[in-house]
Amino acid sequence: MTIEDFLRLLLRNALLLVLLTVLGAAAGYGFSYTKAPVYQASALGFVRGAAGSDPVNSTQGQYSKAQFFLPLFQTRAVGQTIVDELGLEASPDAVAGSLGTTLDPNAPIITVTARASSPEEASAIANASIEAVAAEAEKLEPGTGSQLVPYQTALTPGAPVSPDRIRYAAVGAAAGLLAAMALAVLRNRNDSRLRTVDQLADEVNVPVLGVLPDVKDFSRPKSGILPEPKTFQAREALRKFRTNLRFVDVDNPPRSIVVTSSAPAEGKSVVSGNLSRVIAGTGQPTLLIDADLRRPLVAKQFGLDGSVGLSQLLAGAVSVEDVVQPIPGTRLSVLPAGQIPPNPSELLGSRRMHELIKELSRTHFVVIDAPPVLAVTDAQLLSRHADGAVLVAVTGRTRVEGLRRAIDSIHNVSGKVFGVVLNRASTSRLKRIAYGDAEYGYSAYGYGSKRYAYGSAAGLETGPEAELEVPDDVISAPVPETLAADEDPATEHGHRARGGKRAAAPDEDGRK
Repeated sequence: MTIEDFLRLLLRNALLLVLLTVLGAAAGYGFSYTKAPVYQASALGFVRGAAGSDPVNSTQGQYSKAQFFLPLFQTRAVGQTIVDELGLEASPDAVAGSLGTTLDPNAPIITVTARASSPEEASAIANASIEAVAAEAEKLEPGTGSQLVPYQTALTPGAPVSPDRIRYAAVGAAAGLLAAMALAVLRNRNDSRLRTVDQLADEVNVPVLGVLPDVKDFSRPKSGILPEPKTFQAREALRKFRTNLRFVDVDNPPRSIVVTSSAPAEGKSVVSGNLSRVIAGTGQPTLLIDADLRRPLVAKQFGLDGSVGLSQLLAGAVSVEDVVQPIPGTRLSVLPAGQIPPNPSELLGSRRMHELIKELSRTHFVVIDAPPVLAVTDAQLLSRHADGAVLVAVTGRTRVEGLRRAIDSIHNVSGKVFGVVLNRASTSRLKRIAYGDAEYGYSAYGYGSKRYAYGSAAGLETGPEAELEVPDDVISAPVPETLAADEDPATEHGHRARGGKRAAAPDEDGRK
């Protein structure tokens, strides 16, 4: 992990870092109240020289005597004298150990500092210690003439010197920050969710056909009716998705696609509905088939009656004309799922379903809304009937490994995956920076970018030519001639030979 990656990791987990740091500081500050307060008081003692001595020699003698007095403050005898005088409950060693001394370098003055659990006791010990040392020195060297006398008595302290609550809070904040950083690294290491376009292209190794922003236009309201995209962001994202889909195979554009996802609740029904609308908006007759015979949503999204539809059609109970419902004022028609059957997989994998898609794709661009790949086998079966499949992935939700398994599942039945559309992509620039994806957005990807279908999937040249905008009606290219009805569905349209290679493009001399 580089420094840049680490900084992005911290940015992604900024809330966690702030939260744990604040909690750590609060915990440290609160913990300081469990510690007994300690008060500190200081008194001054003056070392007086012997009377009648030479001033120069007297000063030197005072400093020499002060050096003699200093160790006496920490003796048990002095501690015992203080305990007896003040009537303390503490031991003589504890009292003597609470004393600290310093000698003034410019004058024979000793500063005595005492610590105790109460302010009165601290000042009393400091004052008593000077007299106790003077008495002990007189016992050791009586009649020397030099004496330690009180110079300045200790005042009663107003506030404790310990615990240092700010210090405890700082230590707690540092501990919380370190814990948050460790948790962020652990989460990042174990997080397999899809985050960026680059991650999708690099780790899943499929073309990114589109990036749909997380905007209100792409959200299904409580009523269930899918709103018409109004904003420029939403419409532009759909147009780019449509154009990319047109370029997945330049010579043989797809006429039928399956829209699915690896797991439920990733927005594949909303994507299929909006894709159908934008294709129909170019004037291309478009048919949206609800092939999710387990949890159908398409009819409700368009406010249609979905009681009769695909399931009855495959069972031979109705005709196509009976179940296809056109959307007024558009070139879009909808084939609802109909009644939920007991055997969805058998119906969707039947020869009748293959023939139905083949027949409808002659006059319409067919979009098939299919169940999630990893939940049931329906999408796999449908991918064999259609020209290919598009998988919907959601940033922050779709698991990379699950997406790989879904793609492999389609490939295992000789199906074709055109690519992935990234749904609910954040429009926040801060989030894009945090995940190291500066171009993470519907307005950033363009022709010639290696991570999109133009160059990587279609084998197109990248460069200035690729920057030209493709007209909106490009998806309305003439429908290619279909093969005879008795041809093997595995080789329909010629260019879709399952498991085989595409025909080589002619070179400059026209040779293949």
